[in-house]
Amino acid sequence: MNSYDLEKEISRGKGLFAEIVRVSSDFLERFADLDPPAIREFERKRQTLLETLVVFHAKFKQKFLIEEKGLPLAMTTQLEEFMIFKEVFVQIIMEKNAAIISQATRSRERLRTELAVVGRGKQALRGYNRRKGPALKYLNKTA
Repeated sequence: MNSYDLEKEISRGKGLFAEIVRVSSDFLERFADLDPPAIREFERKRQTLLETLVVFHAKFKQKFLIEEKGLPLAMTTQLEEFMIFKEVFVQIIMEKNAAIISQATRSRERLRTELAVVGRGKQALRGYNRRKGPALKYLNKTA
């Protein structure tokens, strides 16, 4: 592999990392306004990107694990810079994922609270509606 091929592969990898961060950031910004189909679409897109990244990383690692010892200094430097870039972006992706999980947890708890309020309201309404009629345990005063 020559320097041009390495640069091309590194550029592709950087693009994949940047796209995952972009998609996750966009999702976080719009989280409160998204409906379930949009959330499922995000998950599908994110999963596809992650699978593509895993395949890319495996192929990249396989190519350069074999050739790493005989690479020129310029290519070794490019590889080291890419490894640093990768570490930074993996950290950013993990932070974005943690933020998504946190926001989803808060949203779930809010929905549970709202559902509990609705449940108590329905229960109270049923109790109120049952008491409207005359009680069967007592005699009717007109009888």
